[in-house]
Amino acid sequence: MSVRVNPCTKLFIGFHAFHALYPIKLVDTDEIEFTLVRMRLSILAAGIAFGLANSASAQERAASSTLAQLEKEMLTRIAERAKASGGFTFEAGDFDLRLPLRGEPEEIVGPTTHANDALAVGSARIEPLDSIASRQDTFRRARYALRLEDRIGNCRIVHQDISFDSTVARKRRIVERCEPLYMAEVVRRGRRIARLPLSAGRLDDHWSAALAATGTADVYMDSVVITTSSLILRASYPVPPSSPVVIDSISAGLAAGNESWSVVRKSIPISVDTTLKQGEEWRRKVRRFMIPVDSSFDLKSSWPVFEVYLRVPVTTDNPYGTAWTYAHERKGFFLAVVQPR
Repeated sequence: MSVRVNPCTKLFIGFHAFHALYPIKLVDTDEIEFTLVRMRLSILAAGIAFGLANSASAQERAASSTLAQLEKEMLTRIAERAKASGGFTFEAGDFDLRLPLRGEPEEIVGPTTHANDALAVGSARIEPLDSIASRQDTFRRARYALRLEDRIGNCRIVHQDISFDSTVARKRRIVERCEPLYMAEVVRRGRRIARLPLSAGRLDDHWSAALAATGTADVYMDSVVITTSSLILRASYPVPPSSPVVIDSISAGLAAGNESWSVVRKSIPISVDTTLKQGEEWRRKVRRFMIPVDSSFDLKSSWPVFEVYLRVPVTTDNPYGTAWTYAHERKGFFLAVVQPR
C-alpha cells in the first residue's frame, strides 16, 4: 500500500531528521553558522529533488492521460455492446480501437496496421467467468484484457472484471506495464538518432534574397526535422537594385550531388508573403521543418539546404513567375550520424 505525504509534512520531517543528525549546539558562532549553512544546502537539495520528482510526475501524468482516454472509450463500447446483446459474447466482446492523430476515436481491425497515424491504439479481449457450453453462448460475468499503447512508448494492460445485470458493473481492476507491441515500429522510428547544430547561409551571399539560419537538425528513422533558433532574410542584391524582392515562402530540404547538385527531399514550405527593398530584412526565430526520408535514402551523401521561393514577373522563359535562392549547410553534414539498421 502506498501513502501520499503532503510536501510540507515531508519538509517538516526532513528538518527534524536533519536536526537529529546535525544538532545546533550553543557553542561559538562559527560552528552555529557552519551548521546553518549545511542545513540550508540540505533544504536546497531537497527542494531540487522535489522539483525534479514533480516534473517527472507531470510528464508521466501527461503520457498516461492518453491511455486513460483510450481505456475510457473502450469501456464505453463494452457497456454499449453488453446492453445491446443482453450480456457478453465472444462475437461482440473482442474489438480494436484507436485514437487518431486528428479526429474522433474509431474502431479498427488490427492495431498494428493502424498505428502509424494514431495517437494510441488498443485491443479488447474477453474471457468468460461463467461456465458456457460454446463460444456462441451469452454470459453475465467476464474479464477483459485491454492492451493500451501510445506512440511515445507507454504501454499497459488492464485486467478488468465486469458483470452485467441490465447495466455493466465494474469489479476488480489490475494494471500491469508492458512493452509496446502494436506501436513498436512507430516508437522505434520516432526515437531521435542524432541532434546536430546547424548554420546555413550568410546575409552577404550574392542573392536577391539572402537567407541565414541557425538551429538544429534532428535525425529520425523516417525524417530530418530542422528547428531554427534564428531565420533571417535580407534583400541583399536585387536586380536591378531599385526593384523590390517579393518573397513567397521558404522550405527546408536535403541536397545531394557532386559537380552539380539538386534538392532531392524537401519539407512543406512555410509562408513568408512579404516584399523587401534592398537592405531590408525579415526575421523570425523558432520555425520547424520536417523533411521525410526513408530507408533507401543515402543521408550521409546529403546536406541541409533552405530554398527561398520568389515571385517574379511572368515572361516567356518563366511562365510561372517563380524564382529561387538557396542557403546551404556544408557537404558531409551527416557523415558522423550512425543510423540503426
